[in-house]
Amino acid sequence: MTAGFLTAILINLPFYHHIHDKDWFWTENLLMGLASASLAYMAVFFHELGHTLFAWFYGYVTLPMFDFSHGGGVAYALTGQSYFLMFACIGGIGYLIYLLHEFRGLQVMLGLLAVLILATGFSDPWHDSVIRFAGPAAEPLFAAFFLTRAFLDLAPRGDGERFLNAVFGFGFLFQSLIEAFALLDGGVFRDVYYAQKGGHGVGDFDMIARNFPALGFDGAVKLWIALCFLCLIVPFCLYLYDRMTAYYSD
Repeated sequence: MTAGFLTAILINLPFYHHIHDKDWFWTENLLMGLASASLAYMAVFFHELGHTLFAWFYGYVTLPMFDFSHGGGVAYALTGQSYFLMFACIGGIGYLIYLLHEFRGLQVMLGLLAVLILATGFSDPWHDSVIRFAGPAAEPLFAAFFLTRAFLDLAPRGDGERFLNAVFGFGFLFQSLIEAFALLDGGVFRDVYYAQKGGHGVGDFDMIARNFPALGFDGAVKLWIALCFLCLIVPFCLYLYDRMTAYYSD
């Protein structure tokens, strides 16, 4: 776990250097650059997967893809909203709840997801904002999954896989936090974010702020930061609970 933690820091140093324009010449080497770029594109994959999954939940047939023209990725909606597809997805969630009757925690989470879809699916600003937030949110959520596997030693292929789970888990979280705090600083990176995809204000947080002016851009980013810290705390708490349970059972 310690090796994974330190490796994740090293991999993110070029990313931090790039975003904050630091004079860290020693991060400008092929190995660190490739590792940082690889982690960033893995994060893009999970980011677009989050958009795509929730777009399907709300009835949009959507495909995730990398955007080699402007960088990053894009979740491309092939159709408009279909209530039939939305209710079919809710039905699928209901069936999963039935199948997972031995896992109360998962049942509760899936039930809350179904309620969220029903509560926001008929309002364009609401479900558009949920879909947009699902992209950035997917990065720390998948990070939490990897960290849970690493902390609880659930990797079936041994120490090497556990190490990689720790690297991806910590790496995605560090990358998200670096980007989030850079956006709150309002510097050059904020301007770059505003002008992404060859347009103006088409980023996820800009669009959420447009849908909900009271929340604003900073409010949406702060929600992302809160989720990142939650996704770091929960796996660690699960690890402590597992250790305490093992100790008292002995």
